[in-house]
Amino acid sequence: MTKVFVEPIGVTVEIPDGETLLAVVTSGAVDVPVDCAGRGTCGKCLVRTGAGSFSEPNEIERGKVPASKLAQGWRLACQVTPLSERVSIEVRATQGRRQILTTSRLHPGEPHPAVVREVVALEPPTLADARADRERLLAAVGGADLPLGVLRQLPATLRDGGYRVMVTRYEGRPVDVEPADAADPAYGVAVDVGTSKIIAYLFDLTSGRLIDQEALENPQMRFGEDVVTRLTQAIHDGRSDDLRRAARGGINELLATLCARQTIAPRHLYDMTVVGNTAMHHLALGISAVGLGGAPFAPALAAPVTLRAAELGFAMNPEAGVHFPPPIAGFVGSDCLAVIAATRLAESAAPRLAIDIGTNTEIALVHEGKVVVTSCASGPAFEGYQIACGLKAVEGAIERVTIGPDGEPGELRTIGGREPLGICGSGVVDLLAGLVAAGVVDAGGRLQPHPRVRANGRGPGLEYLLATGPQGEIVFTQHDVRSLQLAKAAIASGAKLLLANAGLEAAALEQVLVAGAFGNELDVDNALAIGLLPAVPRERVAFVGNAAGVGAQMALIDIDERRAMAALAGGLAFLDLATDREFHEVFTGELGFA
Repeated sequence: MTKVFVEPIGVTVEIPDGETLLAVVTSGAVDVPVDCAGRGTCGKCLVRTGAGSFSEPNEIERGKVPASKLAQGWRLACQVTPLSERVSIEVRATQGRRQILTTSRLHPGEPHPAVVREVVALEPPTLADARADRERLLAAVGGADLPLGVLRQLPATLRDGGYRVMVTRYEGRPVDVEPADAADPAYGVAVDVGTSKIIAYLFDLTSGRLIDQEALENPQMRFGEDVVTRLTQAIHDGRSDDLRRAARGGINELLATLCARQTIAPRHLYDMTVVGNTAMHHLALGISAVGLGGAPFAPALAAPVTLRAAELGFAMNPEAGVHFPPPIAGFVGSDCLAVIAATRLAESAAPRLAIDIGTNTEIALVHEGKVVVTSCASGPAFEGYQIACGLKAVEGAIERVTIGPDGEPGELRTIGGREPLGICGSGVVDLLAGLVAAGVVDAGGRLQPHPRVRANGRGPGLEYLLATGPQGEIVFTQHDVRSLQLAKAAIASGAKLLLANAGLEAAALEQVLVAGAFGNELDVDNALAIGLLPAVPRERVAFVGNAAGVGAQMALIDIDERRAMAALAGGLAFLDLATDREFHEVFTGELGFA
């Protein structure tokens, strides 16, 4: 093993001999952006080599890192390999904790949980009634069997409590037996597994009260920023188990944090619901995703499933239930179903559109009682990834930008009020809209002559100098504009084709509901200006926060909602953009800025 000392953090990370420094910067101890799964195409994983020997710069590094920086020892972590047993490196200022949206203005409803806790009094055995403890308990509470783990503790628990015990049942099945005076309520967790983040909501199942919530970056990010890259790793590179373990590790980390903060024993976590896109659903379950790797993108499973926590390795009561609502299609997952349920979209009499913008954007339209859904491979550009100076929503990321009529930057607002380190998704939209309005970016997406437009110092094309921060210049490149055009066109095409399929124009929409973390931070006027949202009056656009998380909460605290969501999924129609004959023409038409 090679020992890598990381400055200025002051930690040592061990990596296998022959591995690149990518293994260091993707470890939990170091926070350095990696947008390309180690292919060297994003150029963001810069580290400065120190003591010890390292491999020489390769062609990828010479193409991505300016010669002046290479001379100073700055290298791409994903391309450089330590050649000594002990080396040291320096990383740029770490970016702090990511700002992740966990809230919503929607409400999960009233409780009717799958879990029930009650005190049961049993008659002690006698010479006339010497039934076994197991049969005695099951006769009193029902259920066909008792888990071995519960049975092992049952004799002592019964006798110590004078045959009065607290019994916890999951959908009628006994899953725990404790002393009758056990005061802890039954807890459950709703989990939203996104491509870039995982969010967990802790509930008291009896009262239906949200107690706490926590979020973190999806640990699968180290395998690739987007769904397609991870599917490739799972299907072709044999990393399916690694991806499953990464998702499990992330969920368990959230459970540990919540339990520690609320002083809850993991034993008392009895229920969990998990929503996510279809790829995240399959990878979290460890199901082969080979069907999602090519047309017709058929999922392995499109039905609701409830498993024991022990089967999945989750750090909760081993007999707890873990419920996965059904995916809708190959790239429309249970997170989209959760959004539809949380917004009550299917109940709307007027045409309404719900859109959850992310790496895989999902859109749902209701018209005349019918809900049609689609998905767009919009990529991670609007989340700050694959942008030259893009950042996640962390402290120091520019989240608001004002561009004057002369094309000069005005107000720059960063998360946490720190000096600017880069620009996140909402800031990118503001910047692009401002540059288009000022004529610095033309209708076709080309950067035009301007005092701040110059030759790109990192590669071909032009760039716009936005600001200078403690880590250097923050620029917006022609490649960035193109990435955003492609993402915007994919989303706009999905909405336009859904409307066309229903015989509607955007003007007919009563409301456009924008869900998700990125959408919640959008400036409506700027999003409308670049064509990211359908052309409706701004007052018809409503941000609903993490609606997928609310849908997961609904399914957690109310078992009837699980059945309702399964029934809802069966009634949805899917518009497959990959096979739509008009998609390419519409997509091309949406690339520009009107």
